[in-house]
Amino acid sequence: MLKNKRFVPGILANSQEYSYNATRLAKRIFFYVEYVGHQYVTSRYVTLRGHYCHFQLIYLVSGRFVYQTEGQIGEVHPGQALLIETQKPHIYGSIGDSETMWIHFNGAHFQPIFDYIIASNRGNHTFDLRNNPEFTTKLSDLIHSYATSNLYPEIIVSAKLTELVGLLLSNQGTSSADVINSSIRYIEGHYPDPLSLEQMARQAGLSVSRFSALFKQETGYSPHKYLLNTRLHASLPLLISTVTPVNEIALHIGFADASSYIAAFRRKYSCTPLQYRIQNSLHQ
Repeated sequence: MLKNKRFVPGILANSQEYSYNATRLAKRIFFYVEYVGHQYVTSRYVTLRGHYCHFQLIYLVSGRFVYQTEGQIGEVHPGQALLIETQKPHIYGSIGDSETMWIHFNGAHFQPIFDYIIASNRGNHTFDLRNNPEFTTKLSDLIHSYATSNLYPEIIVSAKLTELVGLLLSNQGTSSADVINSSIRYIEGHYPDPLSLEQMARQAGLSVSRFSALFKQETGYSPHKYLLNTRLHASLPLLISTVTPVNEIALHIGFADASSYIAAFRRKYSCTPLQYRIQNSLHQ
């Protein structure tokens, strides 16, 4: 971990910047920090890059920033964060005096998470965190750990970075992911009931066609398939740890009869419920 002094126009002397050389293990399986900083800048501060590290999260404490990335031009105001992929051409700068906290970071598997977060934010790279003190507290804590050399273990840093980027979406309103997550919780709480597609769509506040499309988009399964899998999965501990007859298990988890349960079970697990019980039972 090194303290850097950057002589860049517009960065004031009381600014702090630190670099960290992650281990090979962190680069292979974790999310990891490359640089962190707490900067005070003037209107002279402009950053223009065609390609840099990996990803950057900038939180604006005060002042005003402008930016351009991936064809999007916008402003960042106090209490907002900017998330960009710095491997792509980008530019940002300060309008007047500004204070920022920021992290450059990477991870072998972060790209799909980045894409998901931007898509969930309707393609926008700015996030409103004015009513989320948890985000600023956690960001300050992580930066402070590098400033004081009181570093967290790399696996903890990875978890903290995951939490920070997850918190970006906490104030962005209801997204399609939120709606489908609510539907998933509803299914998991009501799978023994005779749920219809119409009921699930009504619970989500969507038309059947829109609900089906969104559900497939978010989960990879149709609502019916997800419900079926939930019921089948719920039957496994009953087969393993009890002697409840198969026909009673079928009714208990929401199937109309044993034959439909057995047929669905065979398609998913390539054996019958009774065969599964014999192979895995705790009562042998």
